[in-house]
Amino acid sequence: MSLQKLVLYNYKFCPFAARAVLALAETKHAYENVEIDLSVPRPDWYLKDINPYGQVPALKVNDKDIILESLFVAEYIADLHPESGLWPTDALQRAQTRYLIHHWGTHTQPALHKASFTLDPTGASERFQAFINQLEKIDELLRFAPKDASHPGLNGDGPFFLGSQFTFADLALASFLTRVPLVEIFQKGFVFPKENPKLKRFLEWSDAVVNRETVVKALPSTEELVPIYKKWLK
Repeated sequence: MSLQKLVLYNYKFCPFAARAVLALAETKHAYENVEIDLSVPRPDWYLKDINPYGQVPALKVNDKDIILESLFVAEYIADLHPESGLWPTDALQRAQTRYLIHHWGTHTQPALHKASFTLDPTGASERFQAFINQLEKIDELLRFAPKDASHPGLNGDGPFFLGSQFTFADLALASFLTRVPLVEIFQKGFVFPKENPKLKRFLEWSDAVVNRETVVKALPSTEELVPIYKKWLK
């Protein structure tokens, strides 16, 4: 299965497509990258032959089968390469991996978006605090991540979600962690409370993830993100 031919339909600045890019980087699976510019209408061929919804990422397998949605694409790539260790074998760790990703998407990401891109000063402090509150909840999930004593890299001894080994939860949320600095950049009155003891584990985790070599090499830098995201300010 690891020899399958893969074509990734991607947009460099999409945080969801970044999951597939990182999965490919971590597994070292060769692939063809086709850039789809999300700032303009999608080409007819993409809507007809690849994804009728016009979203990225999409993955073409062996010139015929198409996989859609970022988590499913990244999971498929990880499943092609069990030797990468991206998916833990422990059932509880797999369940909690899925929950951390779900929790971020359902609660943390909306708070991050509001704190970053809403320029109206009315309610700004409430938006900032709501974002920090959500990060404190993520901190709790990180501190109580399930341990696998039989695996030295997944025994909870940080800095990543499950231990010293970079796994799927880290991969799935890396691109969103790289966007956290946008809050301070776009909101001049906000200073990230790094001394908050309830964020200690989050900061350790975030720092390890965003500075991982594959993340640094594969994802756009903060400097590249700023002009792209300015259009979201309102």
